[in-house]
Amino acid sequence: MIRLGLLISAFAFVIAVIFSAFGWINTPPGADVAVHFSLSGEVNRTGSKAEAFLFLPALLLGITFLLGIAPNIDPRGRNLRRSKPLYIVGWMIGVLALAGGQGLITWTAIGGGVEGEVMARGLAIFISLLMLLIGSVIAKARPNFFAGIRTPWTLSSDLSWDKTHRMASRLFLPIGLAGLAAAFTLPPEPVVLALGAALIAKTLGLVIYSWHVWKNDPARETLSPEDADEDTHSGV
Repeated sequence: MIRLGLLISAFAFVIAVIFSAFGWINTPPGADVAVHFSLSGEVNRTGSKAEAFLFLPALLLGITFLLGIAPNIDPRGRNLRRSKPLYIVGWMIGVLALAGGQGLITWTAIGGGVEGEVMARGLAIFISLLMLLIGSVIAKARPNFFAGIRTPWTLSSDLSWDKTHRMASRLFLPIGLAGLAAAFTLPPEPVVLALGAALIAKTLGLVIYSWHVWKNDPARETLSPEDADEDTHSGV
């Protein structure tokens, strides 16, 4: 699992470095470079050459390091390895998105324009595909601290974890399909906003659902090990 993730990261890092090097060479010293954009394609913020061309590749390396060691530091590392499809999908999306972001920054730095409609439509398609990918693998994730829907209740009840992740799959897939269809047929900015609202509503709904399942699970964990020891010593 880690080897596959590292190969994906290596590919993304090489692409990001190529973009960064090309942008650095073709940007005048001391120039302000666009590093953040609105849905309409307008520049929200500019930064130095160092920020524009070094930050995202460095962030990509940092994320790769964390993801690479996560199975060894997660107390439920065995379960994390059993969640390989979700873990690899999340890993791939994260590093490729950073490489793509570096490409966008470089493109604008060398004088390329980005139409707002194109950016918004691309973002809507990306979010929809993201939801479809995650929805197709999330149901089989096992309880762990790095990948999945980690609420206090899913982490203290296997039943809550399983049901919440199956519910997430049932929500992600139709929302992703609807978003993908809308991205090609409707004005893109409202689609992005609607997808964002759907993600927020879905997340809140899943948090509440995870609590509800936990509350009705007779095998749920309700005490920390320290509390259990105290109750044992006190004769409770």
